[in-house]
Parts: sequence; C-alpha cells; structure tokens
Amino acid sequence: MNELSIKDMARLIEQQMPHAMDVGMKVDLDSPPGKIRMRIPAQPMLAADPEARYFFPGVLFSLADTACGLAAGRQLERPEPMSTLDLRVDYLASAPLKYDLVAEADCCQVTRSVIFVRCELHSGPHQRLVASATGAFMRTFYSFKGNADERPV
Repeated sequence: MNELSIKDMARLIEQQMPHAMDVGMKVDLDSPPGKIRMRIPAQPMLAADPEARYFFPGVLFSLADTACGLAAGRQLERPEPMSTLDLRVDYLASAPLKYDLVAEADCCQVTRSVIFVRCELHSGPHQRLVASATGAFMRTFYSFKGNADERPV
C-alpha cells in the first residue's frame, strides 16, 4: 500500500464520508505533515439554538474527531485501519455561527497500538479558541503474521 496524499485524504472526506459531506467539512491542502487543518462553514442547519447564533456542540465534536483521525493517519508510513478509542473535548466558549469553525489537529505520539492526537477548534476573525480536544486512536493489525507472543501490545 502506498502513502495517501493530503489530496487523497481530502477527497475521501469531502466526497465519500456522508456526514462530512452533509456538514460541508473541508480539508486545508496546505496542512503540514502530521497535522491537519479543517473547517466547517457556518450554516443555519448546524445551529444549537433557535436564533441560529451558535454551532451545535456535536458539530465541534465531529470536526475534532475527523481532524484528529486524519492527523493520526498522516503520521503513518502507509494507510491502515484505525478507530477512535477515546476522544475528550473541552468546550471553552460558544462557537458563533456567523464564522466558519476551524480545527487544527496535531499528532503527538505514535505507538505500536495507539496514536495520540491533540486538536484545537477556533472561530471568528481573531481565531478565538472555542474548544480543545485530545484523542487516542487504536491501530488495527489485520495483516499481522506471527505467533501470539510477538503480537503488538
């Protein structure tokens, strides 16, 4: 298997992942290796309140999870299956719906079985910090060949 480019990852997210397509997630193609910058444009359907002033918190969670997963995947030598093992989001302020929601995720540690990622979510012209997240992603080893004593922990 070859390495997935940022363009390939963006195409998978933006054109193949139904939820990402529904909310309009976009990947910044200039994201540096091991990091991902993504955004969700402000849209009334993503409102948490009747006056459509703020993003629904679940939208922040979804963007953080997607950005963290992509940052984890970019850190690997080749694509491999993984799943969210743990994701903690600390909501620091309401995200105004008149501005795009931006996530910046950074892979901080890769082990044989788990990948650790941090993410910050920003909103507004001054990129105000509205949430921070930490995630752990479990690596899946479908192609492992060997005895049980050699299996990654």
